[in-house]
Amino acid sequence: MKNLKKVLALVLAFACAFTMFAGAAFTDSADIKATEAVDMLTALGVIDGYEDGSFKPEATITRAEAAKMIYTIRNGGNDNASAFEGSSVFTDVYKGHWAAGYINFCYANGIVDGKAKNAFKPDDKVTGTELAKMLLICMGYQADKSGLTGAAWSQKTNGLASQNGLYDDVTASVSAAMPRQYAAQIMFNALEADTVQWSSDVNGYEKVKTTGLEWKENPNDATDGSWVNVEKNETMGKKWMKLDTVENVLLSSVKQESGKSTFNLNNGAYTKVEDDCSALLGQRVNILLKDNDKSKVYGVYANDDSKVVATGYAGQLELDGSEKVKMDGTSYKLDSADNKKGNLILTANTNTYKTGFDTIVKAVGEKGNMDKNAAASSIKLIDNDGDGKVDTALHTPAKVGKVTAVSKSSVTVNNGINTVKFDDAEIYDGIAKDDYVMFVAEANRSSEDKDSITKLDVTSAKVTGTRTGEAKVNDEWVKLAKDVKVESGNSYDMVIVGGVLLFADETKSVSKDILYISGTKEFDGYAGEKYGTKEVRAYFADGSNKTIKVSKLAGDKIAKKNDVGTDYADEAEVKAGQMYTYSKLSDETYDIEALSTKNDAGYDKIVTGKVNAYSKQKIDGLAPQDDAVIFVQTGKETKVLTGKQIKNWADSITNNFAAAYGTKESNGIDYVAVAALVNNASENVPGATKDTLYGYLTADAYVSDKDGEDKATYEVWTTNGAKTLYADTKTVEKNATAGAVISYTVNGDYIESIKVNAGIQKGFAAVAVTGFDYKAEGELAFVSETLGAKQYTLDEDCVFLTVDDENTAGVEGNSLDQIQLANAGAKSTSDKETVLTNAYVVIGGDNNDKVLAVIIDTTNNELDAAKELYKKDGSVVK
Repeated sequence: MKNLKKVLALVLAFACAFTMFAGAAFTDSADIKATEAVDMLTALGVIDGYEDGSFKPEATITRAEAAKMIYTIRNGGNDNASAFEGSSVFTDVYKGHWAAGYINFCYANGIVDGKAKNAFKPDDKVTGTELAKMLLICMGYQADKSGLTGAAWSQKTNGLASQNGLYDDVTASVSAAMPRQYAAQIMFNALEADTVQWSSDVNGYEKVKTTGLEWKENPNDATDGSWVNVEKNETMGKKWMKLDTVENVLLSSVKQESGKSTFNLNNGAYTKVEDDCSALLGQRVNILLKDNDKSKVYGVYANDDSKVVATGYAGQLELDGSEKVKMDGTSYKLDSADNKKGNLILTANTNTYKTGFDTIVKAVGEKGNMDKNAAASSIKLIDNDGDGKVDTALHTPAKVGKVTAVSKSSVTVNNGINTVKFDDAEIYDGIAKDDYVMFVAEANRSSEDKDSITKLDVTSAKVTGTRTGEAKVNDEWVKLAKDVKVESGNSYDMVIVGGVLLFADETKSVSKDILYISGTKEFDGYAGEKYGTKEVRAYFADGSNKTIKVSKLAGDKIAKKNDVGTDYADEAEVKAGQMYTYSKLSDETYDIEALSTKNDAGYDKIVTGKVNAYSKQKIDGLAPQDDAVIFVQTGKETKVLTGKQIKNWADSITNNFAAAYGTKESNGIDYVAVAALVNNASENVPGATKDTLYGYLTADAYVSDKDGEDKATYEVWTTNGAKTLYADTKTVEKNATAGAVISYTVNGDYIESIKVNAGIQKGFAAVAVTGFDYKAEGELAFVSETLGAKQYTLDEDCVFLTVDDENTAGVEGNSLDQIQLANAGAKSTSDKETVLTNAYVVIGGDNNDKVLAVIIDTTNNELDAAKELYKKDGSVVK
């Protein structure tokens, strides 16, 4: 039994019969350095943990405790020594002493002696040398023949202990009291040490021989063979604990046992294995048994000669002549000179195999035509016989695909994966539509009846070069899978596994690259040249507009129609009423290209030439996204609106718009993301009450310079905080003074349709709020001079502004819970209570029955701009 210290998987179920705590469960396990020794000795019932769940690795052991441990080893894990609890030769080991049976047994078998006449000193600390001597006796050494008595006993003991490996991995001083973890280490080492017996023939010690199971391979088939009993050295673990190691087993499958947390190995050849040792699949392993019982596996660990050489994916695998194989560009020698026949390819967890790497390479295919699933399957290269050459590979088949749907009970994935139920698979948290995933079937996993779905990483990058079957990404060449097409200079969201590009979705440009031309001027040719520029009025997606000069159309210089040659574009093709993609050139002119199916600007679909395309907030039957960019042109004006503004148009609007648009798909539904609506026969762009915005003037309006021109300027507090607004005129609206409220709409860089509530105007009312239920779309009661005592419902999009009217400043909040009831004012001669104005309300809606906006004074509850004092009946107190 060799290299017991390399045990990787312990079956701790059997430990429950002997000890309360297994090593992995110790509360101070992080402090244990001799972890393998502690785990093994606790599993075998040789050493215990404490009732508080700790192991206390640095605590020392007594001579009595050492006697108990030795007794347990000598009796195969049984620690019941009641048969030996009779009278003792030691006066300090009295009848009833907890360790009397252990000490008496060890003394009777020559394992321990007293420390003084008739005294054992059971509570004295045991040293490493003393413990080693006890174990050497258990291994078969005779104290008198080995010099383990007398003045030099410690030197002789340490020499023999070192010679037999008992002090391996022990870093504590063996001449001092031995810490518990290193006491376990010495005993752990002793279990794998060979037993000896005195031979009169050689006048010395010789190794004791025994028989044990060993796997003998069929030389013509690496997975075929038979178990045979072979002669080998008998270890102390074999002699006293009935431990044996079955060596050189090819681990071909690890499967969870049905309805249990345990595993079976090699199609049930070994059962009830506590830990999942599937990380060792494909390797030659040694399996530690008790009582030669294959249902009592205490450890599975890699054979000394077995090494994993490389891991990767089948797409990285290449044949390198007849004697080598490449993985990710690195060559590895093969055991067989013929890689088509002599090397074993195991399929994970199926107990099936093939011979030859060519079978995998052929399944993957050539670059540019590689099978996605085959390329993404994992490969582990193994040298199982220690000669430095690959002789075995573990192949784990996989499938890859894109999630097309997720429901409460299942997910659906394309590329042959289909529908997988959550109950039948281990699936990562947060799986979502459009994720790229890898699927491994239950047949190839250790998990009981569970497939697995894991998420694949997506890399967003530009392809900087292409060649046959390959693309250059992030300065690295990757192979292309079947049906993957990319172009140099374009950006993609890519899934790359093992150097193979499995999926590539082009990262398309967004609508910020779009402009709309509302009108054009004459062509301006350059002196002595055919080409020149055409001046146009351009509207941009951000709402701005300006006059620009176009010098190129789709990359070609533009020339006057009569002068167009093969190297020039026709200036007449720069047309009003169309959307274009654009780039600004170094000379401040523009290169534009009409939005079309050939130039989709990143949209999923482009539609042009639709007539009578608008009806009831939809364009060609499709709803716009809220943030869609909609260019609307009529006979008198052009505006850039959002999709949300379009959806607020009244059903009564029947404007016969012609349209072009681009769509984006979301959850299987196409939405309009950009559009141009044109009807030059109509005078104005339709409006909606909900397009109207509101602001509280924090200063008197004034005239200021903007882009070299005088513009009326308004500093306001809005739902989005403080803003400075400009009108496309130098005339300031009357009564636009600090403390007043304005309504307005936005057209590009400017505001228009400005109304000032300096007093009482249509739609506005200065009011005293007398009641509110503090609900969205709730009821608001107030009194005012114009409306009297009224109650209105808040519009679903009602705007709230909170202000400090005394200081004409905005107040953070802007929410309905800031509405306050008006304070009572001075009593008049009337018998009715009076209240002060504390808010403005804006009344509107389809039936003029909704509150569209509320501007609330949150400080003194008294608007300076309207200090009327109202009675409860709505009349004004004079």
